[in-house]
Amino acid sequence: MRNSFLEYYGKHYISPVHQDISNMELHFERRRKLYRQCGIPVQTFRDTEILEVGPGSGYNTLAFFRWNCAHVDLVEANEKGICDMRELFKEHNIPSEKYQIFPCEIENYVSDKRYDIIIAEGFIQHLPNQQQILKKLQSLAADKGIVILTCSDQLCYFIEMMKRLVARFLVKDILDYEAQVSYLSGLFEQQLAGLKGVSRPARDWVQDMILGSSSNFTAQLLNLAQAISCFQKDYDILGTSPQMFTDYSWYKNIWFNYKEDYKQQYNRKKTSLLMADMPESVLPDKQVEMVSERFHYIIELAAEFEKNFESCYIKHILEQMNGIEKEVSVIDNGFMMVFCEIKMALKALIETGSVDFDQYPHFFQAFGRTEQYIGFEKK
Repeated sequence: MRNSFLEYYGKHYISPVHQDISNMELHFERRRKLYRQCGIPVQTFRDTEILEVGPGSGYNTLAFFRWNCAHVDLVEANEKGICDMRELFKEHNIPSEKYQIFPCEIENYVSDKRYDIIIAEGFIQHLPNQQQILKKLQSLAADKGIVILTCSDQLCYFIEMMKRLVARFLVKDILDYEAQVSYLSGLFEQQLAGLKGVSRPARDWVQDMILGSSSNFTAQLLNLAQAISCFQKDYDILGTSPQMFTDYSWYKNIWFNYKEDYKQQYNRKKTSLLMADMPESVLPDKQVEMVSERFHYIIELAAEFEKNFESCYIKHILEQMNGIEKEVSVIDNGFMMVFCEIKMALKALIETGSVDFDQYPHFFQAFGRTEQYIGFEKK
């Protein structure tokens, strides 16, 4: 099965998932909050057998050692990621008996172990064989085991895809990959620095989000509602990050189908994922669906634009944005300002062949909620 991540990472020998751990306590606090939102307190990790799939360079794995896990098995197929991970663990004096690295894809991983906690972060939602991988993870979970994974919807990538559109145009005449990375890192470093809490270097973000395959954002993504359907029978939902769902049912009403209720909530609330730190938006299903379809189409047009940089695609994007401006205006005032500035930036790109981000401060500072986490517990 084709894996565009591994192909791209292998071609350039990169693992663009490094984290700023100059303040290690802050790094651990970020991870603690993530798992708390997913309904998993830090104490849960003590003395557990953990499987982490796609750990990249291992920065997030350090938290499990800090929280006194028993052992971590790491399934990582990217050669550069494995190299970085070994160096990181050595630098932080992680005993070799505390972990084992398996250099393969999860589809080819074989083990008799059943794990207390399984983490698969940042990749499943982009792969064409999502169902196969999810079934594999479920088969590896112990009774009462926890599975944590990430989800995405194309709505979440709208702002990033518009930044990507501008960036790809600006470097279209730069043929050297390293020169592209260097130029764009300088362009986006200040923008990322303005996003409070950001921990990934601009260089890594550019390599992953801007120069990686557009198919990662235009393929069939795995959203939260779909993930819930995949864990329908034998699993309970512990929580999500961000915390999107409320359950007002009486605790004695054990027959209440909260999973179906969560899926309905997702369909009404998913426009809240358009921008980081945006307040919750709850709209009628039909309105959300119409807006979602337009944003999905815009993202596909942006990917088509990358192939030959013909201005007709940008004009078509602007037409689509004009067609939903009224509906977007009721979602959130902050996002509406970003939306309008994106339109102005795209018009400038058509008319002048360049975009000065400083002229669009709201677009400059905005980022989407590109990933959502969800935790499940096996009954």
